[in-house]
Amino acid sequence: MHLKFFLPKLRKVYIIFLITVLFINFSTSELKSSIFKVNDIEISEPFDLNFKKEKVIDKAFENAFKKLIKMIVISDEAVKLNDIKKNEIKNLINSFNIKNESFIKNFYSAKFDVNFNKQNTLLFFERKNIFPSIPKKKNIFILPLLVDVENNSVNLFNKNPFFDKWITNKNDYFLLDYILPTEDIDIINILNQNANSLENYNFLNIIKKYNVDDFIICLIYKENKTVKVLSKININNEEKIESKVYQNINLEDDKQVKNIVILIKKTFEDNWKKLNLINRSVKLPLNISVDANDYKKNIKFEKFLKETEFVSNFFIKNFNSKIINYRIIFNGSPKRFLELSDKNNLLINTNKQIWHLN
Repeated sequence: MHLKFFLPKLRKVYIIFLITVLFINFSTSELKSSIFKVNDIEISEPFDLNFKKEKVIDKAFENAFKKLIKMIVISDEAVKLNDIKKNEIKNLINSFNIKNESFIKNFYSAKFDVNFNKQNTLLFFERKNIFPSIPKKKNIFILPLLVDVENNSVNLFNKNPFFDKWITNKNDYFLLDYILPTEDIDIINILNQNANSLENYNFLNIIKKYNVDDFIICLIYKENKTVKVLSKININNEEKIESKVYQNINLEDDKQVKNIVILIKKTFEDNWKKLNLINRSVKLPLNISVDANDYKKNIKFEKFLKETEFVSNFFIKNFNSKIINYRIIFNGSPKRFLELSDKNNLLINTNKQIWHLN
């Protein structure tokens, strides 16, 4: 009898103990990576009487900052950062590492890994009215189609210089890695049958063969020396359309084709950055409850909150033997939070004022 009475009491004490441990370990905002990492900055300088290691390091810092800007700042906003002083850059640096140093034929060369203090860097950008993005890599499927308007033909693999140059032309600061289609005669036939209506064609019939969720349809229309690029960017079940026109283009000129490929890729990079902007001025308070009895679910939820850059802070507001109530400060919209949680297999019931993790 005494044992039956004692076990439920012990169970409650155990649950409260676990909750307390969670509270102690995770009620903090210092959870994300505290740095922006920029690796493999190559520097080469003449090794002569004028050589100074300090100047080499300063150059590495400047180049690393330029690369960081290209990684996390939208192209149109980057012009605000053209005249940054050396001391301003130095104040943002947390640490750095020099590797692969060599002195060969009177030349010094090395690679630098530079770590920028994230909080200081974000504050620096915000003071210039710039909202950077999370430097998050992504694989995305692309279908680059060359449409010859004069011949009324569609080229994907053959006679398509854009397809050939797509993989080889890549800058080291790009975040998008592209998956291109494998050669398929059926796809070519379908595309040519719909050559006059590609802008309205439902490409899902082709996309589903590659088992991808996110994709880009890039229609490149060639007419005389004019190239028009119409891109349908599909990410997170939302479509964004971009259109650009380039004049006096010779597609037999490799350099011109490479330049257009880079410009198109920069457009896609900017779209990806816009989806990952860090706007710390948006502070959305969220209250979410989790079953106290489900220890694994709590740990999984805590891990999600810790690793999500848009979560600026969270803590356990209160708890009892049945429920743990979390208070979360999120830099974004409720829709964005639910999308991120859903991607991490965390289903949240929003029917009540206090949301609940199912």
